[in-house]
Amino acid sequence: MADLNLGHLISKFVNYQAINAQKAAQSNKPVQQAFTPAPQQTAAKSIQGSIASPQMANMAGVDQSAYVKDMMNLPKNLNELLYILQRNITLAQFNQQFARQIAMQRNSLSQTQAQILAQLQGLSLTEAQNMLLTGNKALLSQLQNSIRNLAISANGMINLSQVAAMIQANGKEAIAKLITVMANSAKLGITDLSQLKDTAKLINASIAAASQNDSAQTMKLLMLLYLPWLPLQEGVGFDLDIESGENSDGSDSILVITITTLNYGNVIATLILESSNSVHVNIECVKEFPKDELLMRIEGDEKHYSMESVVSFETSSQTTVNEAQEKPQAKINMSNTNEINPYLLLMSHTIIRHVIEIDKNTSKGIISHID
Repeated sequence: MADLNLGHLISKFVNYQAINAQKAAQSNKPVQQAFTPAPQQTAAKSIQGSIASPQMANMAGVDQSAYVKDMMNLPKNLNELLYILQRNITLAQFNQQFARQIAMQRNSLSQTQAQILAQLQGLSLTEAQNMLLTGNKALLSQLQNSIRNLAISANGMINLSQVAAMIQANGKEAIAKLITVMANSAKLGITDLSQLKDTAKLINASIAAASQNDSAQTMKLLMLLYLPWLPLQEGVGFDLDIESGENSDGSDSILVITITTLNYGNVIATLILESSNSVHVNIECVKEFPKDELLMRIEGDEKHYSMESVVSFETSSQTTVNEAQEKPQAKINMSNTNEINPYLLLMSHTIIRHVIEIDKNTSKGIISHID
């Protein structure tokens, strides 16, 4: 706790809503990467701005999910978490790897800039700046790809007991940090602590779930942490259930996911691990379900996970949708095992996330929305 940066933690919290409010205005600008270090002055200004504000920013589910993972020292993306688990390193060590990459790339870019500048005779200052800006964008793009395309080991099984232990330890540290933040917030003029208290409840829920050291509960916890909605709190727009069986007929290489949507009834995905990094996915759905869009989304994730898959569809015999269904639900049926292949985990996360996003888009009248 000696290295706790209170200003940094609070500025993170109060800025989530402001960042989201700027997204629409900045839709045509490059997205800032999570690993780009922010100047210390920004944090100080953010705290001063929060004191003048009548209350803390009201974070949406996605923002609170990101803040929970920040406080628990967990990476923002599931493939990053698997990378860390397989190599038995901390998030800080993971970030240091990319900090070194950035430093090396900066030195390389600086030399390139010097060469370019030497050849800029006759160009205006604006033209020269545009050339250098193009070089920086290329570097940013390269770093984005290296962060997303992590080398996940296909043979490195994910130990769910190790995940549970990590969540417990990191969760307890996060609660200690939150207590410190809440105790000092009043001194900074922040009076509305409801969001911080809600965050503490969510983290306590994760600690309680992880303490059971039950593979199904840990799998459920992991999914809720990394789905882009309010984490760890069921009954708020989404329900998830994990069932584990006692079969020993190779079912540790099979997951069956049943997603109950609002617009397309049940979507049933059977995931079969064919090789260490190849997953066969059979999806049973009604004929109206937008199969092409789901397939494009899956292929997009595959590129970043170095994952191979064969996806097949079959038309469900279901002809009606339950109009009384109030929110989407998902159920994963898995074997009673303490280890899971990383690509089965990534593919199950991909299927649940994209099917529910497609269903939500349909409810909003969006015909197609490919990320």
